[in-house]
Amino acid sequence: MRRSALHAEHVRLGADMGRYAWAGMAMPWDYGAPLADEQRAVRERAGLVDTSQLQVVSVRGPGAVACLERLVPRRIEDMAPGISRYSVVLSRFGRIYDEALILRLDRDHFWISHGCGGTQKQLAKLGGEVEVEPLSDLHVLAVQGPSSAELLAPLVDGPLGLPLLAHRPATLAGHPVRLSRTGFTGELGFEVFCAATDVGSLWAALLDQGLLPYGYRCVDLLRVQAGFLLHPTDLSLAGSIWEAGFGWLIRGKQAEFIGHEAVARARGAARHRFVGVRRPGERAVARGCPVLRSGQPVGVVTSAAYSPASDETLCIARVDRAESGVGSVSLGSVLGGLTELPFRARRTG
Repeated sequence: MRRSALHAEHVRLGADMGRYAWAGMAMPWDYGAPLADEQRAVRERAGLVDTSQLQVVSVRGPGAVACLERLVPRRIEDMAPGISRYSVVLSRFGRIYDEALILRLDRDHFWISHGCGGTQKQLAKLGGEVEVEPLSDLHVLAVQGPSSAELLAPLVDGPLGLPLLAHRPATLAGHPVRLSRTGFTGELGFEVFCAATDVGSLWAALLDQGLLPYGYRCVDLLRVQAGFLLHPTDLSLAGSIWEAGFGWLIRGKQAEFIGHEAVARARGAARHRFVGVRRPGERAVARGCPVLRSGQPVGVVTSAAYSPASDETLCIARVDRAESGVGSVSLGSVLGGLTELPFRARRTG
Protein backbone atom coordinates (compact mmCIF):
# COMPACT_ATOMS: atom_id res chain seq x y z
CA MET A 1 0.00 0.00 0.00
CA ARG A 2 1.18 3.52 -0.82
CA ARG A 3 0.38 6.37 1.56
CA SER A 4 -0.25 10.03 0.75
CA ALA A 5 1.99 12.46 2.66
CA LEU A 6 -1.31 14.10 3.67
CA HIS A 7 -2.72 10.93 5.27
CA ALA A 8 -2.38 12.23 8.85
CA GLU A 9 -3.85 15.59 7.81
CA HIS A 10 -6.90 13.89 6.30
CA VAL A 11 -7.38 11.94 9.54
CA ARG A 12 -7.05 15.17 11.56
CA LEU A 13 -9.80 16.72 9.46
CA GLY A 14 -12.10 13.79 10.23
CA ALA A 15 -11.79 11.90 6.94
CA ASP A 16 -13.02 8.34 6.57
CA MET A 17 -9.82 6.69 5.29
CA GLY A 18 -10.94 3.07 5.47
CA ARG A 19 -13.59 3.02 2.77
CA TYR A 20 -11.81 3.91 -0.45
CA ALA A 21 -8.42 3.17 -2.02
CA TRP A 22 -7.12 3.73 -5.55
CA ALA A 23 -3.95 2.29 -7.06
CA GLY A 24 -2.93 1.04 -3.63
CA MET A 25 -3.41 4.36 -1.80
CA ALA A 26 -6.10 4.98 0.83
CA MET A 27 -7.91 8.24 0.10
CA PRO A 28 -10.52 10.26 2.05
CA TRP A 29 -14.06 9.09 1.26
CA ASP A 30 -15.54 12.15 2.98
CA TYR A 31 -14.74 14.54 5.85
CA GLY A 32 -18.03 14.16 7.68
CA ALA A 33 -19.54 17.22 5.98
CA PRO A 34 -22.80 16.88 4.02
CA LEU A 35 -22.22 15.77 0.43
CA ALA A 36 -24.35 18.72 -0.69
CA ASP A 37 -21.83 21.16 0.82
CA GLU A 38 -18.90 19.59 -1.05
CA GLN A 39 -20.82 19.45 -4.34
CA ARG A 40 -21.94 23.06 -3.97
CA ALA A 41 -18.41 24.25 -3.17
CA VAL A 42 -17.00 22.82 -6.42
CA ARG A 43 -19.93 23.78 -8.63
CA GLU A 44 -20.39 27.31 -7.24
CA ARG A 45 -16.98 28.37 -5.85
CA ALA A 46 -14.02 25.98 -5.52
CA GLY A 47 -12.91 22.88 -3.64
CA LEU A 48 -9.61 21.18 -2.83
CA VAL A 49 -8.87 17.46 -3.19
CA ASP A 50 -5.78 15.30 -2.74
CA THR A 51 -5.35 13.34 -5.99
CA SER A 52 -1.95 11.88 -5.16
CA GLN A 53 -3.23 8.39 -5.94
CA LEU A 54 -2.55 9.27 -9.59
CA GLN A 55 0.67 7.64 -10.75
CA VAL A 56 3.09 9.83 -12.68
CA VAL A 57 5.86 8.43 -14.88
CA SER A 58 8.67 10.42 -16.48
CA VAL A 59 9.60 9.38 -20.04
CA ARG A 60 12.78 11.05 -21.25
CA GLY A 61 15.31 10.63 -24.04
CA PRO A 62 15.76 10.87 -27.81
CA GLY A 63 13.34 7.98 -28.29
CA ALA A 64 10.57 9.45 -26.08
CA VAL A 65 8.31 10.57 -28.92
CA ALA A 66 8.62 7.24 -30.77
CA CYS A 67 7.94 5.34 -27.55
CA LEU A 68 4.76 7.28 -26.76
CA GLU A 69 3.55 7.13 -30.37
CA ARG A 70 3.63 3.32 -29.98
CA LEU A 71 2.10 3.41 -26.49
CA VAL A 72 -1.10 5.35 -27.23
CA PRO A 73 -3.52 5.79 -30.15
CA ARG A 74 -3.32 9.59 -29.78
CA ARG A 75 -0.93 11.62 -31.94
CA ILE A 76 2.10 12.76 -29.90
CA GLU A 77 4.79 14.09 -32.25
CA ASP A 78 3.01 17.40 -32.94
CA MET A 79 2.48 18.30 -29.26
CA ALA A 80 4.11 21.54 -28.16
CA PRO A 81 5.94 21.75 -24.81
CA GLY A 82 3.57 23.03 -22.15
CA ILE A 83 0.57 21.12 -23.58
CA SER A 84 -1.20 17.97 -22.34
CA ARG A 85 -3.27 15.41 -24.22
CA TYR A 86 -5.71 12.87 -22.88
CA SER A 87 -5.52 9.34 -24.25
CA VAL A 88 -6.16 5.74 -23.39
CA VAL A 89 -3.66 2.87 -23.34
CA LEU A 90 -4.78 -0.27 -25.17
CA SER A 91 -4.02 -3.95 -25.03
CA ARG A 92 -2.98 -5.68 -28.26
CA PHE A 93 -6.61 -6.80 -28.55
CA GLY A 94 -7.76 -3.17 -28.69
CA ARG A 95 -9.36 -3.21 -25.22
CA ILE A 96 -8.89 -0.17 -22.98
CA TYR A 97 -6.13 -1.02 -20.52
CA ASP A 98 -5.72 2.36 -18.79
CA GLU A 99 -6.29 6.07 -19.35
CA ALA A 100 -3.54 8.65 -19.26
CA LEU A 101 -2.89 12.37 -19.40
CA ILE A 102 0.35 13.01 -21.29
CA LEU A 103 2.21 16.24 -20.49
CA ARG A 104 5.03 17.41 -22.74
CA LEU A 105 7.66 19.23 -20.68
CA ASP A 106 10.35 19.57 -23.36
CA ARG A 107 11.29 18.17 -26.76
CA ASP A 108 12.39 14.81 -25.35
CA HIS A 109 10.72 14.83 -21.92
CA PHE A 110 7.16 13.82 -21.02
CA TRP A 111 5.15 12.96 -17.93
CA ILE A 112 2.35 10.41 -18.03
CA SER A 113 -0.26 10.82 -15.29
CA HIS A 114 -2.30 7.64 -15.21
CA GLY A 115 -4.71 5.69 -13.01
CA CYS A 116 -4.54 2.10 -11.85
CA GLY A 117 -4.25 0.30 -15.19
CA GLY A 118 -1.42 -1.16 -17.23
CA THR A 119 0.41 1.92 -18.54
CA GLN A 120 3.72 1.06 -16.88
CA LYS A 121 3.50 -2.60 -17.95
CA GLN A 122 3.03 -1.56 -21.56
CA LEU A 123 5.87 0.96 -21.33
CA ALA A 124 8.20 -1.79 -20.10
CA LYS A 125 7.53 -3.76 -23.29
CA LEU A 126 8.43 -0.94 -25.66
CA GLY A 127 12.06 -0.10 -24.90
CA GLY A 128 14.02 2.22 -27.18
CA GLU A 129 16.28 5.19 -26.47
CA VAL A 130 14.27 6.25 -23.48
CA GLU A 131 14.54 6.46 -19.70
CA VAL A 132 11.35 5.59 -17.84
CA GLU A 133 11.16 6.67 -14.18
CA PRO A 134 8.12 6.38 -11.88
CA LEU A 135 7.93 9.65 -9.90
CA SER A 136 6.91 8.01 -6.64
CA ASP A 137 7.67 11.15 -4.60
CA LEU A 138 5.40 13.37 -6.70
CA HIS A 139 2.05 14.40 -5.18
CA VAL A 140 -0.92 16.03 -6.88
CA LEU A 141 -3.52 18.46 -5.53
CA ALA A 142 -6.57 19.57 -7.52
CA VAL A 143 -8.29 22.94 -7.11
CA GLN A 144 -11.60 22.77 -8.96
CA GLY A 145 -14.47 25.22 -9.38
CA PRO A 146 -15.45 28.48 -11.11
CA SER A 147 -13.47 30.59 -8.58
CA SER A 148 -10.35 28.40 -8.64
CA ALA A 149 -8.18 30.90 -10.59
CA GLU A 150 -9.29 33.77 -8.36
CA LEU A 151 -8.42 31.84 -5.18
CA LEU A 152 -5.07 30.57 -6.52
CA ALA A 153 -3.93 33.94 -7.91
CA PRO A 154 -2.58 35.44 -4.63
CA LEU A 155 -0.34 32.38 -4.12
CA VAL A 156 1.06 31.98 -7.66
CA ASP A 157 3.89 33.79 -9.40
CA GLY A 158 2.74 35.27 -12.70
CA PRO A 159 -0.65 35.17 -14.42
CA LEU A 160 -3.01 32.19 -14.30
CA GLY A 161 -4.32 32.54 -17.84
CA LEU A 162 -3.50 28.98 -18.86
CA PRO A 163 -5.70 27.60 -21.63
CA LEU A 164 -7.36 24.23 -21.18
CA LEU A 165 -4.80 21.37 -21.04
CA ALA A 166 -1.81 23.75 -20.75
CA HIS A 167 0.74 23.53 -17.95
CA ARG A 168 3.84 25.41 -16.75
CA PRO A 169 6.40 25.42 -13.95
CA ALA A 170 5.34 27.86 -11.24
CA THR A 171 5.95 28.91 -7.67
CA LEU A 172 2.92 28.35 -5.42
CA ALA A 173 3.03 29.67 -1.85
CA GLY A 174 6.81 29.74 -2.12
CA HIS A 175 7.19 26.14 -3.39
CA PRO A 176 8.18 24.96 -6.90
CA VAL A 177 5.30 23.16 -8.63
CA ARG A 178 3.99 22.32 -12.07
CA LEU A 179 0.59 23.96 -12.53
CA SER A 180 -1.75 22.28 -15.01
CA ARG A 181 -5.10 23.52 -16.34
CA THR A 182 -6.76 20.13 -16.01
CA GLY A 183 -9.24 18.26 -13.84
CA PHE A 184 -12.07 15.75 -13.82
CA THR A 185 -15.09 17.77 -12.73
CA GLY A 186 -16.22 19.70 -15.82
CA GLU A 187 -15.43 22.99 -14.01
CA LEU A 188 -12.61 25.47 -14.40
CA GLY A 189 -9.79 23.89 -12.43
CA PHE A 190 -6.08 23.28 -11.90
CA GLU A 191 -3.89 20.37 -10.86
CA VAL A 192 -0.77 21.08 -8.83
CA PHE A 193 2.14 18.62 -9.19
CA CYS A 194 4.52 18.99 -6.25
CA ALA A 195 7.09 17.22 -4.06
CA ALA A 196 5.86 15.15 -1.13
CA THR A 197 7.92 17.34 1.21
CA ASP A 198 6.00 20.44 0.05
CA VAL A 199 2.47 19.10 -0.18
CA GLY A 200 1.62 19.71 3.49
CA SER A 201 2.53 23.40 3.30
CA LEU A 202 0.70 23.80 0.00
CA TRP A 203 -2.42 22.09 1.37
CA ALA A 204 -2.43 24.42 4.39
CA ALA A 205 -1.93 27.52 2.22
CA LEU A 206 -4.84 26.51 -0.04
CA LEU A 207 -7.12 25.86 2.93
CA ASP A 208 -6.24 29.34 4.21
CA GLN A 209 -7.64 30.71 0.94
CA GLY A 210 -11.04 29.37 1.96
CA LEU A 211 -11.06 26.21 -0.17
CA LEU A 212 -13.26 23.41 1.15
CA PRO A 213 -11.62 19.94 1.11
CA TYR A 214 -13.76 17.27 -0.53
CA GLY A 215 -13.47 13.49 -0.65
CA TYR A 216 -13.86 10.75 -3.19
CA ARG A 217 -17.59 10.31 -2.64
CA CYS A 218 -17.88 13.82 -4.11
CA VAL A 219 -15.16 13.18 -6.72
CA ASP A 220 -17.17 10.30 -8.14
CA LEU A 221 -20.40 12.30 -8.10
CA LEU A 222 -18.79 15.23 -9.94
CA ARG A 223 -17.36 13.10 -12.73
CA VAL A 224 -20.61 11.08 -13.18
CA GLN A 225 -22.56 14.36 -13.23
CA ALA A 226 -20.19 15.66 -15.93
CA GLY A 227 -20.50 12.42 -17.92
CA PHE A 228 -16.82 11.43 -17.69
CA LEU A 229 -16.02 7.73 -18.11
CA LEU A 230 -13.43 6.20 -15.78
CA HIS A 231 -11.09 3.22 -16.06
CA PRO A 232 -11.65 0.54 -14.90
CA THR A 233 -15.11 1.35 -13.53
CA ASP A 234 -16.69 2.11 -16.91
CA LEU A 235 -14.03 1.75 -19.58
CA SER A 236 -12.98 -1.81 -18.73
CA LEU A 237 -16.40 -2.88 -20.09
CA ALA A 238 -16.00 -1.08 -23.41
CA GLY A 239 -15.40 -3.49 -26.28
CA SER A 240 -13.38 -0.88 -28.19
CA ILE A 241 -12.55 2.82 -28.29
CA TRP A 242 -15.48 3.17 -30.70
CA GLU A 243 -17.95 1.96 -28.04
CA ALA A 244 -16.52 4.45 -25.56
CA GLY A 245 -16.95 7.35 -28.01
CA PHE A 246 -13.16 7.75 -28.24
CA GLY A 247 -12.75 7.30 -31.98
CA TRP A 248 -11.54 10.92 -32.18
CA LEU A 249 -8.34 9.89 -30.37
CA ILE A 250 -6.82 8.38 -33.52
CA ARG A 251 -7.51 11.42 -35.72
CA GLY A 252 -4.34 12.23 -37.69
CA LYS A 253 -2.45 9.27 -36.24
CA GLN A 254 0.09 7.78 -38.66
CA ALA A 255 2.36 5.72 -36.41
CA GLU A 256 1.43 2.18 -35.44
CA PHE A 257 0.41 1.76 -31.81
CA ILE A 258 -0.37 -1.13 -29.49
CA GLY A 259 -3.72 -2.56 -30.59
CA HIS A 260 -3.91 -0.66 -33.90
CA GLU A 261 -4.95 -3.71 -35.90
CA ALA A 262 -7.78 -4.54 -33.48
CA VAL A 263 -8.92 -0.89 -33.53
CA ALA A 264 -9.07 -0.95 -37.33
CA ARG A 265 -11.12 -4.19 -37.33
CA ALA A 266 -13.59 -2.83 -34.76
CA ARG A 267 -14.31 0.39 -36.66
CA GLY A 268 -18.01 0.65 -37.50
CA ALA A 269 -18.85 -2.48 -35.48
CA ALA A 270 -19.68 -0.98 -32.08
CA ARG A 271 -22.78 -2.67 -30.66
CA HIS A 272 -23.00 -0.67 -27.43
CA ARG A 273 -22.68 2.90 -26.21
CA PHE A 274 -22.54 4.69 -22.87
CA VAL A 275 -25.53 6.79 -21.80
CA GLY A 276 -26.67 8.66 -18.74
CA VAL A 277 -29.64 7.46 -16.68
CA ARG A 278 -31.24 9.49 -13.91
CA ARG A 279 -33.85 8.62 -11.31
CA PRO A 280 -35.62 11.11 -8.98
CA GLY A 281 -34.57 10.70 -5.35
CA GLU A 282 -31.75 8.87 -3.62
CA ARG A 283 -31.42 5.15 -4.20
CA ALA A 284 -28.43 2.82 -4.03
CA VAL A 285 -27.69 1.46 -7.50
CA ALA A 286 -24.96 -1.19 -7.74
CA ARG A 287 -22.45 -1.48 -10.58
CA GLY A 288 -23.71 -4.29 -12.83
CA CYS A 289 -27.37 -3.55 -12.15
CA PRO A 290 -29.32 -4.49 -15.32
CA VAL A 291 -30.95 -1.78 -17.42
CA LEU A 292 -34.32 -2.92 -18.78
CA ARG A 293 -36.59 -1.58 -21.48
CA SER A 294 -40.09 -3.06 -21.65
CA GLY A 295 -38.89 -5.72 -19.25
CA GLN A 296 -36.02 -6.84 -21.48
CA PRO A 297 -32.32 -6.34 -20.54
CA VAL A 298 -30.60 -3.80 -22.78
CA GLY A 299 -27.47 -3.03 -20.74
CA VAL A 300 -25.85 -2.61 -17.33
CA VAL A 301 -25.04 0.25 -14.97
CA THR A 302 -21.30 0.92 -14.74
CA SER A 303 -21.35 3.89 -12.29
CA ALA A 304 -23.92 5.55 -10.04
CA ALA A 305 -23.93 8.50 -7.63
CA TYR A 306 -26.58 10.51 -5.78
CA SER A 307 -26.69 14.25 -6.56
CA PRO A 308 -28.10 16.35 -3.67
CA ALA A 309 -28.22 19.41 -5.95
CA SER A 310 -30.93 17.87 -8.16
CA ASP A 311 -32.15 15.16 -5.73
CA GLU A 312 -31.49 12.49 -8.36
CA THR A 313 -29.53 9.28 -8.59
CA LEU A 314 -27.29 9.66 -11.65
CA CYS A 315 -25.96 6.62 -13.49
CA ILE A 316 -23.68 5.81 -16.38
CA ALA A 317 -24.78 2.69 -18.25
CA ARG A 318 -23.46 0.62 -21.15
CA VAL A 319 -26.44 -0.27 -23.33
CA ASP A 320 -27.24 -1.81 -26.69
CA ARG A 321 -26.76 0.85 -29.34
CA ALA A 322 -30.20 0.21 -30.83
CA GLU A 323 -31.78 0.89 -27.43
CA SER A 324 -29.84 4.04 -26.53
CA GLY A 325 -32.43 6.65 -27.49
CA VAL A 326 -34.12 8.92 -24.99
CA GLY A 327 -37.00 7.20 -23.23
CA SER A 328 -38.20 5.34 -20.18
CA VAL A 329 -36.18 2.44 -18.78
CA SER A 330 -35.97 0.59 -15.47
CA LEU A 331 -33.08 -0.59 -13.33
CA GLY A 332 -33.31 -4.17 -12.14
CA SER A 333 -36.59 -4.57 -10.34
CA VAL A 334 -37.10 -0.82 -9.84
CA LEU A 335 -39.69 0.12 -12.45
CA GLY A 336 -40.38 3.40 -14.23
CA GLY A 337 -39.44 6.99 -13.49
CA LEU A 338 -36.12 6.86 -15.31
CA THR A 339 -34.94 8.89 -18.29
CA GLU A 340 -31.96 8.13 -20.52
CA LEU A 341 -29.82 11.11 -21.33
CA PRO A 342 -27.20 10.18 -23.96
CA PHE A 343 -23.93 12.09 -23.67
CA ARG A 344 -20.57 12.02 -25.36
CA ALA A 345 -17.80 11.09 -22.95
CA ARG A 346 -14.97 13.60 -22.79
CA ARG A 347 -12.29 14.73 -20.37
CA THR A 348 -12.00 18.44 -19.71
CA GLY A 349 -11.00 20.97 -17.06
